[in-house]
Amino acid sequence: MDTEMQPHSLKLSPDSDLINCIKEFSFSNNLYGYVSGVVGNLSNACIQCPGNQEVSKFKGNLEIVSLNGNFNNGDVHLHLSFADEGCNVFGGHLEEGSIVYKGTDILLVSLENKTINFSNKKSFDNQSRVKAYILKNCPWSKRSIRLLDSLSVPYDAILIENDKDFQKVNSLSKHNTFPQIFLDDVFFGGYDELSKQAKYDYLNSFK
Repeated sequence: MDTEMQPHSLKLSPDSDLINCIKEFSFSNNLYGYVSGVVGNLSNACIQCPGNQEVSKFKGNLEIVSLNGNFNNGDVHLHLSFADEGCNVFGGHLEEGSIVYKGTDILLVSLENKTINFSNKKSFDNQSRVKAYILKNCPWSKRSIRLLDSLSVPYDAILIENDKDFQKVNSLSKHNTFPQIFLDDVFFGGYDELSKQAKYDYLNSFK
């Protein structure tokens, strides 16, 4: 299937929060895509370094070197690198509190809504470590699948279509909400837990 790409140019004014502007724009326009380019500077930068739960904070005239990642209807996964006035470069997972200094221009590229291929497999014996039990019209189920796709995590998506299917997965998870994510046949959680794990290790522990 051909995918139509659409560019979007964002001009952020001083004191704008970098990540929140992208979140709000993608949510208000129901967009899925990625960051293509950026030029600008920050007065404050907040990043989470790999393997570190604490957010590192920087202040000054900080020049943005790169901004990479994806957005999905208000959900974002972005990596920021920037240089301070001494040309020291820092980088990590972008967090709230990264504030535009004089101005920042961002080029976003959105894609058509992804088609999710739902599976109605009922068995639990397959080779993927991750199983995602989902509902067809559930937005959180779709977000979970897109997050797994964006981080290249192998998974099996299992569509819950009737009460029998629901009772089967409920007996394993003891949960009523969806999606229900299992890792190595052990219930992990739903979209919130999956998103938090993605921020922590980009779901490398799921591969």
